[in-house]
Amino acid sequence: MSPQNYIYKKVEKIIFSVFSSQQIKKMASAKIVTPELYDKEGYPVDGGLMDIRLGVIDPGLRCKTCRSKLKECNGHFGYIELARPIVHISFVNIVLDLLRSSCKECGRVLIPQNKIDKIMADLDKIEEEEGGLEARRDAIKKIISNLRTINKCPYCKARQQKIKLEKPTTFMENEKKISPIEVRTRLEKIPDEDLEIFGLNPKSIRPEWMVLTVLPIPPVTMRPSITLETGERSEDDLTHKLGDIVRINQRLFENINAGAPEIIIEDLWDLLQYHVTTFFDNNVAQLPPARHRSGQPLKTITERIKSKEGRIRHNLAGKRTNFSSRTVISPDPMLDLDEVGLPKSVAMKLTIPEIINVWNFEYLKRFVEKGPHKYPGANYIVRPDGKKKKITDDTKEALLEEIKPGYAVERHLMNGDIAIFNRQPSLHRMSMMSHRVKVLPGKTFRLNPAVCAPYNADFDGDEMNIHIPQTEEARAEAEQLMQVKTQLISPRYGLSIIGCIQDAVSGNYLLTKEMEIGREEAVDMLYKIGINDFSKLPNKAKVNGREIFSVL
Repeated sequence: MSPQNYIYKKVEKIIFSVFSSQQIKKMASAKIVTPELYDKEGYPVDGGLMDIRLGVIDPGLRCKTCRSKLKECNGHFGYIELARPIVHISFVNIVLDLLRSSCKECGRVLIPQNKIDKIMADLDKIEEEEGGLEARRDAIKKIISNLRTINKCPYCKARQQKIKLEKPTTFMENEKKISPIEVRTRLEKIPDEDLEIFGLNPKSIRPEWMVLTVLPIPPVTMRPSITLETGERSEDDLTHKLGDIVRINQRLFENINAGAPEIIIEDLWDLLQYHVTTFFDNNVAQLPPARHRSGQPLKTITERIKSKEGRIRHNLAGKRTNFSSRTVISPDPMLDLDEVGLPKSVAMKLTIPEIINVWNFEYLKRFVEKGPHKYPGANYIVRPDGKKKKITDDTKEALLEEIKPGYAVERHLMNGDIAIFNRQPSLHRMSMMSHRVKVLPGKTFRLNPAVCAPYNADFDGDEMNIHIPQTEEARAEAEQLMQVKTQLISPRYGLSIIGCIQDAVSGNYLLTKEMEIGREEAVDMLYKIGINDFSKLPNKAKVNGREIFSVL
């Protein structure tokens, strides 16, 4: 399709909804009926949790749904038909609000019809004038909390009982448990026109969908098994948990069909509710977490999405960069303000590409001759077509014959190279500044203590990052715009931000005290630190600290 034929649309909003039982079945590729994973030959069982219709994780197999191999197939959902309805743990509070705010007999919201229109108009006005959906949501919460006190339906006059939630998923009405079947039945009675008062969009969601009758099974690619050194397969935590769900669900079906006593059915139903709840969230208050035999808690869906190590912050929002390094920082007052001390081991790993021309050919050739293990050497050469070749003891001679003007040599970092130094959190522009590299022995980054203030750094275990610009343009920008010497004045309060702080200030004070010592002793001290010119030192028998300090 040519660009002239594109239809341009602007995204105004995104609606999040819940799948109905029919939608789950429609999108699923297989019905899961057995907890078995593999047959005797090690092939995935049909109707099992590793069914090939759900996708493949073995390179040799093809998906039965899309006929694609591992790299092309993203996987497909399956489903389990639940023997009894199960309350979804993530929607418990919404279900509680709906049960408290609607009539248990007729399903209508506990607000007279003549007030509903005014409330809807007020909600629209709040959304437009006061701050959008957030303000509307707050207003809806107030309406729902006021409905708790109403004990008579304005439509069918049925008396309403007080409903409580006994964590995590049990609803109680007058000390009597409301079963998930009854909960779902009550939610089905709520008409579409009343749902908007609760902040639900009837076009995309029905409240009874929050009580599950069908459980979606995630694709195999989302929960791949790994093969251990012994040759045995180790299954993902989600697969373990789904196996428990299928097993208990089967037993519940069998007991219902066999006409087992109600107490046995109730126990199995509660156990199924526990397994489905911990499948979605294994960190629910008042519920013991599901564990491995080793005692380690299972990592289920909610734990994989939220927190610092979750899918959003770690995988999607987390940034990874090449040509960078991170380690602990140490002070080195002998460095210039715009220098950063770099361990030799880091300088040999991080590289800068230099393009070969007729003038620098011999200079860059020496780096290739030294190779990656001698400093300063080179790790790669890059052909003009962009193809990279690693320099090793075996390939070195051939590459020396091959290189010519137009090739690039990725050489080790050397003194004077430009690097960008950063300490997180990066709160202002001085959290990233460019420094000149100084290769030093040791294992830590070194910086002058006077540069601590803009980074808000100290030396109690802080770590910092270094980034090596890879193009001439990037190096020029870093050198001209980000250099430490161009960032001396703080943009916040217009005063110097780089200078002596903390113990350096204390040291200067101690050195400039009025205490007097003999001139010969002072000359001896100054000479030991490399001072040869004593013309500024007063020619008298005793000199004080301030006079000695002025020589420096």
